[in-house]
Amino acid sequence: MRLFLAVLVGKLIRIVAKLRGGGSAIPGRIAMLIEPKLLSKTLGSLKYGVIFVSGSNGKSTTTALVAGTLASQGLKVFSNPSGGNMPQGIGSAVIGQATLAGALNADVAVLEVDEAYGEVLAPFVAPSWVVLTNIQIDQLNRFFEPDRVFGMLHAAASSATNGVVINGSDANLIDIGLMLTNAPVAQVKVLEKALSKWPEGALAAPRFGKGDVVNNLPVSVSVIDEIDGVATLSLGGESSTVQLPGKGLHFAIDTALAFSVAEQILGSSFDIEAASRAISNQQTVYGRGEIAKYQGVEIQILMMKNPSSMRATLVAMEDPETAIWIAMDEGTPDPSWIYDIDLSRIGSVKMISGSRAWHWATRLSYFGISPENVEPDSKQALAQYVAFLKANGKRGTLLTNYEQMMAIRKLMGFLDLESGK
Repeated sequence: MRLFLAVLVGKLIRIVAKLRGGGSAIPGRIAMLIEPKLLSKTLGSLKYGVIFVSGSNGKSTTTALVAGTLASQGLKVFSNPSGGNMPQGIGSAVIGQATLAGALNADVAVLEVDEAYGEVLAPFVAPSWVVLTNIQIDQLNRFFEPDRVFGMLHAAASSATNGVVINGSDANLIDIGLMLTNAPVAQVKVLEKALSKWPEGALAAPRFGKGDVVNNLPVSVSVIDEIDGVATLSLGGESSTVQLPGKGLHFAIDTALAFSVAEQILGSSFDIEAASRAISNQQTVYGRGEIAKYQGVEIQILMMKNPSSMRATLVAMEDPETAIWIAMDEGTPDPSWIYDIDLSRIGSVKMISGSRAWHWATRLSYFGISPENVEPDSKQALAQYVAFLKANGKRGTLLTNYEQMMAIRKLMGFLDLESGK
């Protein structure tokens, strides 16, 4: 009865919240107050269990790729929307798809999980598999130091019952993998040919104050190379090429992680050709290279969370990218890191907006770039940028932090956490 009431109330709140244009986590929060075991009662009996995807960067993309890969194999997949990666957000996603009896039409759940919440979620819904993307120097206002994230991800991985898959190009994750004893660990290996073309520090944080270790973890998938959005992967001794959702080695690694966990779940029945077709047709996650269509123009939205994600984003841009719109606000508490980034791929900047607009204008001036417009009000900036794109027949590029990305997508009328169409 309590589960029924929680789902019913959650669904009603969800309808109201969507009509008001926000509050995506509120239905889950209220439902879990009514039934604290909501997640275990709805997700705990799925045939292939629950997969946690966590890490500093790449969680949303990897979650989508794992879900798409498993769906290509005929599995019915439940997943939480990108960004709804804390318990209340996952609860809201469950409320949205569950029947009033709390049943989900799914074989497996693929959950994006915030770094700090894997160990919190595990007692309620133990993951069969945990996939770790990387550890970056990120959100120090929340985590204070990378070692805390290391401990959080280690705790989450320690809760896996069937296995753990890690990005083997990240030395910190290798350390975690070597420490685990609860379940088998497999790594995605990135060959030097691919790594050599990537900016130093773009993939992982350094291993501060630690000696060398012998990485003898089993390799499940190897990333041989990535060129202009096409990856060459090796699985089971055979190479395959995959058209990625976007350009950059990070997309190749995320795809390899997806193939790795799918192959270990399904064994010899894993069809890499079907998986590759699914990946080639998969859209990017919102804000991670998505093409948002608004008032007759297209704007590619690229996110800059931290120095590593900024470097990865710049590598994937045109060289040089022109007429860019940059948006940043107080969601980036300390913007000083923008001075550490090589901006040589930025050719010209049409617009800067957000409360950190003048920080960016100053940074660009040191690099010899004069932005055409600085408009802290992003609503006004959007109108001016769209008018410019219409007049010049161009597709725009928005380089933005997370908070401004959400605000601008809302201004465009995209209220759900999904691609703007």
